[in-house]
Amino acid sequence: MERRFSALKEAFLRDLGPALAELWRMRQEAREKSKEKSGRGEAASGRHMDPLSALLVRFLRESGLEGAEFYTDRRAALPGYFRPIKTWDLVVVRDGALVMALELKSHIGSYGNNFNNRVEEALGSAVDLRTALVEGALREYVPQGTGTGVVKPFRGWLMVLPWEEATERTTKVPFTPLFPLDPAFLAEEDNSLVSYADRYKLFVQRTVLKGHYDSAALILSKPHSENYSDYNLDVFLRKLFAYSWTLAKSD
Repeated sequence: MERRFSALKEAFLRDLGPALAELWRMRQEAREKSKEKSGRGEAASGRHMDPLSALLVRFLRESGLEGAEFYTDRRAALPGYFRPIKTWDLVVVRDGALVMALELKSHIGSYGNNFNNRVEEALGSAVDLRTALVEGALREYVPQGTGTGVVKPFRGWLMVLPWEEATERTTKVPFTPLFPLDPAFLAEEDNSLVSYADRYKLFVQRTVLKGHYDSAALILSKPHSENYSDYNLDVFLRKLFAYSWTLAKSD
């Protein structure tokens, strides 16, 4: 099992750099098309995450989910509990049961405006899905217990963040809170918050610790290149592999 995981991880990491470069190329192409159409340089498509999604699909198939069905875009829609429906980024169905739901996100620019939005979106999706599995429409569509311990869908979250000065520097506290901030968010400098990269690392730690996701990871990608660093990606892949392998062996 360990040898198999090592081989699959090596192949994933080998192709991750080119996939990230393609992500940047597709995003730039979407921006240019949008600018031609509207006169503004806003990205008009979320398809730039497709290369990363395809890489994960290959990894999961080779981890033991060859016969599973993989859904993206609007086909990856799941019923919720607090809202009628939510589209995830990658959903895996096997033998009519939901076995995996993954959020694959990027945060490029407007960090001060959108960091809280990304965190709130991630938490909302996790809580809604978890509640729907227990109380709502999804409770009848989960893997059946087989003695292996695999009895619930795997929930994962992966963020791609530009590896640049704007995400690595500390920032000033924008306004004075009524009570002291969590020290984990404070930099050594007076009245400064840790960088956006470090804030996402904290989110990765805490969202798994509190059971919102089964695993999470952060990829810091150098814009328009294959260079990257990561946080918790090895653990993220290992948990994906272990879940997929155990589920396949339960047949």
